[in-house]
Amino acid sequence: MHNNFQMSENTGRAILIGLLLVVPALTLWNVYADAYGKKKITFGKLAGVVEQAQPASFRVQTIADGSWQKMVNTAVTNAIPSRPVLIKASNSIRSALFGRYGDEQVVAGDKGHLIEKYYISEYCTRNLDALKKNAPAWIAKLKELQNLYAAQGKIFIYELTPSKAAHLPELFVHRFPCPNSERDRKEWLPSYTAMVREAGINLMDNATATHALKGKYPLDIFPQGGVHWNAIGYTLATNQLLAVINRQGFTPPLPLLKWDYKISEIARGLDRDLVDLINVLIPNPRYPVAEVTYEKPSCPAYKRPLEIAYIGGSFTGPTAQVLNLHGCLPDLKRYTYLYRGVRGGDGYKRIKNRLTAQDILPLRNADIVILEENEAVIPASKHAVEFHRVMVGR
Repeated sequence: MHNNFQMSENTGRAILIGLLLVVPALTLWNVYADAYGKKKITFGKLAGVVEQAQPASFRVQTIADGSWQKMVNTAVTNAIPSRPVLIKASNSIRSALFGRYGDEQVVAGDKGHLIEKYYISEYCTRNLDALKKNAPAWIAKLKELQNLYAAQGKIFIYELTPSKAAHLPELFVHRFPCPNSERDRKEWLPSYTAMVREAGINLMDNATATHALKGKYPLDIFPQGGVHWNAIGYTLATNQLLAVINRQGFTPPLPLLKWDYKISEIARGLDRDLVDLINVLIPNPRYPVAEVTYEKPSCPAYKRPLEIAYIGGSFTGPTAQVLNLHGCLPDLKRYTYLYRGVRGGDGYKRIKNRLTAQDILPLRNADIVILEENEAVIPASKHAVEFHRVMVGR
């Protein structure tokens, strides 16, 4: 009996020593893996952006100013294999006890809806008078872009996408400071789109079109745990874009999507992007989401592959994918925030990350250009301003 107890004690001690040795060994491997592009060994993973260790060479100056120590500390911290689990456990306790999330930019509204603070702050600081003063200068630049493509017989479309805060304000505005007026909030988008149309811009207003869907489907167009539109929203937006392209005299015309949907409670991808971002141990993303299926289209034949560039932010991701895979535009390429990366071509694959102005210059000759801005960043979002600068040359 005594011998069995001693053996169990020795076994337990050996396991403990082994664990104490394994964690540092795996951490060292992960530091090496980060430096040389090898596969890391971790328990779980975190959603969102992880702080990267900033390069700092081992010199007297970098040691004196602390930059080398900070680089090492960040690299080692990110390399700890159990870090994702520990962070999720901490976030779970914080959420349960204090109602706060690990990512402080994510906040809760009514009916379990999550949103990022930015969208609430932007919606509650809209100033109609400032918009009317500042928008004309940007609209003139949009007109320059449209004229640039029209001179070559090409198509330019300016797309607006919706904000969750503007779509479901009743779930959020009473929970946060909202100093602007009801007039500022309600007339902001209609005033801007009126100015854009008056300037003769080929506008696809998928923001207003999405807001008009409110109450027309048995679920919200914005899911509870996501900040982007659901599959119904972006599918309808895709059809709107196809119709606008056709109205520009595009021949043969592109067929509109034929689609159907069902409702499920299994949230995936963008339907749960904010649920993932709060990084808790056992998320519970059970709420109504839309699952869309598409009929195979009968695509027209063109004499040569069309060059289609879709430039915009996060809302363009699913729309571009549907256009590419189901909308008879297999050569469409999506440029995320212009420079972050490009996807497209056969199978909508990632083509390149971290683009430069030289990568963008050939888009001057594209057959169709769709430039997107979200209503939460109008007028003159950074990627759109930069696109104008590169294309127009000033």
